Amino acid sequence: MKKLILLLLTIVTLSGALTAQPEKKHSDDWIQKIKAEKVAFLTQKLELTPGEAQKFWPVYNEFEEKRFEIHMKRREMERGTMDNLDGLTQEQLKEITLDFIGLFQKEADLMKTYNEKFFQVLPAKKVVMLYDMENDFRSQMLKEYRDKQKEDHR
Repeated sequence: MKKLILLLLTIVTLSGALTAQPEKKHSDDWIQKIKAEKVAFLTQKLELTPGEAQKFWPVYNEFEEKRFEIHMKRREMERGTMDNLDGLTQEQLKEITLDFIGLFQKEADLMKTYNEKFFQVLPAKKVVMLYDMENDFRSQMLKEYRDKQKEDHR
């Protein structure tokens, strides 16, 4: 029962924060829906206590925001490069690869920093489980997306 209450409180808190934001594009609604599903999924799978959840979610949300920014920079770089691939010199292309690798390094550094922060708010076992559960969540979302695509093409 406590887990259910915690889950509901988390969802209500997130939905309250989301409705306070100005109305954005449909894709933002989709992103927020996925985030809410991820919160529910991780809360349940990690069996977070109310105290753990209270400490964990602000740290995790900060981490996710920073990681998302890095992913978006990488996506921009990929798109910009591929759109102009034939117009770039060998030297420019080499520089782009170094910038690209730099973003992966920045993400690795971010993960290292936040790994330590996670250990401050969760037991080590749950930190290890977190990474596995993130992968499980991504796999689940991908499967649901593929299933929906198959259903839409029938």
